[in-house]
Amino acid sequence: MLLFVFVIAAIMKMVHPQATEMNQITINQKASTTTVHLVRHAEKITTDPQDQDPGLTPAGFKRAEDLKQFLKNEEIDVFFTTPYKRNKMTLTPVAQGRKVLVYEAHDFKNLKERIMQDYSGKTVLVVGHSNTLLPIIEAFGGKKPLSEIPDSQHNNIFKLKISAKGKVQVEAQKFGAQSA
Repeated sequence: MLLFVFVIAAIMKMVHPQATEMNQITINQKASTTTVHLVRHAEKITTDPQDQDPGLTPAGFKRAEDLKQFLKNEEIDVFFTTPYKRNKMTLTPVAQGRKVLVYEAHDFKNLKERIMQDYSGKTVLVVGHSNTLLPIIEAFGGKKPLSEIPDSQHNNIFKLKISAKGKVQVEAQKFGAQSA
């Protein structure tokens, strides 16, 4: 496939030199775009107020599967989660045994630096919390699409497209069942 692209590019350069340069610029821009999907962990068990690290409810496991289905056409290169069980469980169906990296929930600056330094031009999935997703968007230089994410809302997913020059486009979507 790559050979085919080069052959076509060579032919195009002979016929239309400026067009080929423009096409190359477009290809390079797409290759250097970093995509970051941000999602909150799925519904957690809340029956024991003393449990600081609960797992997922049956609805939470269903939402984790819904996330996998929502992202089925995305080629995700790397996965980030906080160290909590609910976040790891949310990520498990999507990651399917691939390496998952852990970040500290409120260290937005370090998360951004790690992604932009080590995974620039890649597609990343980050599982966070209701009170961390919007600050992560701002840490990347994006504008918050919502003023807040209520604790009862689990169906938001945000897609950040970060150009090589640092320009950030934020797209907000919903996935899975409507949140309570």
